[in-house]
Amino acid sequence: MAHFHDNGSTHPASGPLANARIIDAAGHQAAIVSTQHVGTEEQAWIRIDGGAQVLVPVSLLAREDDGSFRLPFTFGSGAGDAAVQMSFPVMEEQMQVAKRTVDTGRGIRLHKTVAEREQVLDELLRRDELVVEHVPVGRVVPDAAVPQARYEGDTLVVPVLEEVLTVQKQLVLKEEVRITRRQHQVREPHSVMLRSEQVAVERFDEGQDRAPQ
Repeated sequence: MAHFHDNGSTHPASGPLANARIIDAAGHQAAIVSTQHVGTEEQAWIRIDGGAQVLVPVSLLAREDDGSFRLPFTFGSGAGDAAVQMSFPVMEEQMQVAKRTVDTGRGIRLHKTVAEREQVLDELLRRDELVVEHVPVGRVVPDAAVPQARYEGDTLVVPVLEEVLTVQKQLVLKEEVRITRRQHQVREPHSVMLRSEQVAVERFDEGQDRAPQ
């Protein structure tokens, strides 16, 4: 248990230390109330829960990105108002031994050479060849029965389709002309000159005094 008292002149904290939030190693929070100089070292008075104050060297405060400061040890309230119990981490240096390989330049040197020799290999190799044959068909295919690719044994038959414009000449009965003969009688009066011959008989009697009858 340690009790800290103000043995030097203090002044309000300024700059980043003014009202800064302090977080110890255990996550407890406190606040800086003032600072003082002891010799050439600046120290800060920190008020913790319960109102007690702790004097901590400013050099131990590690500033965080949010503007707060973190302590590498923990503190807690004691029985009295000014009594403070502080926990400091105990550090110990340990020796670590490591080994590494160093090239001393001594040893052996190996030279590798490559010798070439010719060897004839005679093996049966399988080779696949594709024989493409174009077979003209020239058959009209209905739209509802379009042929698909098919296999005939080892032969793949791929139909090749082509749209062809077809022009046909057809005899179309355009119309019928119906002719019907109908008879009817009409009167058409005409003036016609008709000639007729008349014969007059004249007799001659022996007597001239008789009148002709």
